[in-house]
Amino acid sequence: MSQVFFTKSPDKAAELFDRAGLGTVITPGDLVALKIHFGEPGNKAFIKPERVKTVVARIKQLGGRPFFTDANTLYHGRRNDNASHLETAREHGYTLEKTGAEVVIADEPGDYRGRELTVNFKHFKKLYVAPKVFTAKSLVVLTHFKGHEATGFGGALKNAGMGLGSKLGKLKMHQDCPNCPEIKSCRKNQTIEACWFGSPESVQERMAEYAAGILEQFKGKTAYLTFVTDVSENCDCYPLNSAPIVPDVGILASFDPVAIDQASIDLVNQAAGRDIFHSLYPDVDWQVQLNYGESLGLGSRKYELVVE
Repeated sequence: MSQVFFTKSPDKAAELFDRAGLGTVITPGDLVALKIHFGEPGNKAFIKPERVKTVVARIKQLGGRPFFTDANTLYHGRRNDNASHLETAREHGYTLEKTGAEVVIADEPGDYRGRELTVNFKHFKKLYVAPKVFTAKSLVVLTHFKGHEATGFGGALKNAGMGLGSKLGKLKMHQDCPNCPEIKSCRKNQTIEACWFGSPESVQERMAEYAAGILEQFKGKTAYLTFVTDVSENCDCYPLNSAPIVPDVGILASFDPVAIDQASIDLVNQAAGRDIFHSLYPDVDWQVQLNYGESLGLGSRKYELVVE
């Protein structure tokens, strides 16, 4: 049974980081990738930089060299290429001056394939991942918890798996057919979105396989902080967000991505008085990603909540 540490205060991320012992994944001198979603322009629900700058400071005190990172989107928008993505991050307050850490977009400019990882999963034998994340020795996954129309909710598994896939990786996670066209072929039909037709179950399983393959590269060097604040109906990929579906819950910390996602779900549903994600997306079984992630050895749905 994994431990998940919890505080109701959204401004005590560094204190929770310490209490959960997350600093043990950092060796002095390590480059530390802080995986985060910077939010699409127009969206206001993403994690605010002032809430994570204390974590940056703590990592530096431990001798780590942190940088914020995310991979480019497959859909068209202002996070679709390195230059506009970096500009968006800066507009949302993610600058060295405001946070104490630089932003490094994880893709190589103009590269849609990324780094290839060989795996042996049900859906994938190869993964395509944004390569610059692997310059780091440690990975801290900073997640804004929210709903999602394709996966029911977006938590740590989605942040690590879908979030760090290259454009080709993201495309393959959304497809059921193994012989679907790659991005260049999709572009001939003028819309990448036309190639996104995977079932919610398939997308969740493929996303979990990406998370498993990526996190294996940081085995013993990964920690998770999840902000259950400004919990919106949809992904921060939208250029807007709904009003919060529940009042702010707090922050969670763990070494287990499955447990921290399960705990986040439970706390939100307790606040809502029902399974709110099923209410929002009745055709999506959000448990698929947790059950499949557990079967891949990513963690456990059973957890002990340690309240601070």
